[in-house]
Amino acid sequence: MRHRSKKRQKQYTEDRIPIVKEMLEENPVCMMCWRAPAVDVHELKSRARGGSITDKSNLVTLCREHHDFITQNPAWAQAHGWSLNSWE
Repeated sequence: MRHRSKKRQKQYTEDRIPIVKEMLEENPVCMMCWRAPAVDVHELKSRARGGSITDKSNLVTLCREHHDFITQNPAWAQAHGWSLNSWE
């Protein structure tokens, strides 16, 4: 994983962490399988594609298994709406 710039680290610490905690409290179950406990917050549109790490409409809670699956299968994730293009 890449090193974060000081600016990005500050944004992550001050903005992202509270949102992740709040989302995991509000949605404690994986939004993909609706069974397993959610432990990760996934960005539908990555920052590289213009997504925000702090916009709740861009975030979903997932179990680790499904988050790993989405990350390892980008074509499937895009075809099924778990990964969005910059124009979406």
